[in-house]
Amino acid sequence: MASQKVLTVFRLATINVHGFMSALNGKNNVDDLISILKPLNLDLLAVEEVDIGQNWKKITESLSLNYSTFDPTYGQYHGNGIASRYPIKDVSTRPTPFRCAGGKRSILQCRLDGDHPFIQDRLFAVTHLDHLNEDDRLTQIKHF
Repeated sequence: MASQKVLTVFRLATINVHGFMSALNGKNNVDDLISILKPLNLDLLAVEEVDIGQNWKKITESLSLNYSTFDPTYGQYHGNGIASRYPIKDVSTRPTPFRCAGGKRSILQCRLDGDHPFIQDRLFAVTHLDHLNEDDRLTQIKHF
């Protein structure tokens, strides 16, 4: 009898949280984001424009993503983040050696530890490409 292949699900998402500020009214929207993301039962969330602090902590805890890493791309407290249900290992960041119209950019990368088959020998990454100039975006893509 042939063994059956087991399909395993790994749920991941990426989102630009705009510093947890609503584009509609400029108010904190972390609770709205949690209500949208929580039903997805994510294993990994990659985030652009995250402000490290209470909102980041609240979203990771509410989504049961107990492991996280952060790259302060735009000042000390604002950048890219990765939150995971699995332990994070081998974290690296790589800034671009050039400045773009939209500011400084970098890529945050990591590997995950655990027994889920999808995470074996896989690199997860998040970056925020320049939003003002397509030539800068293409240069960033080539750099990363």
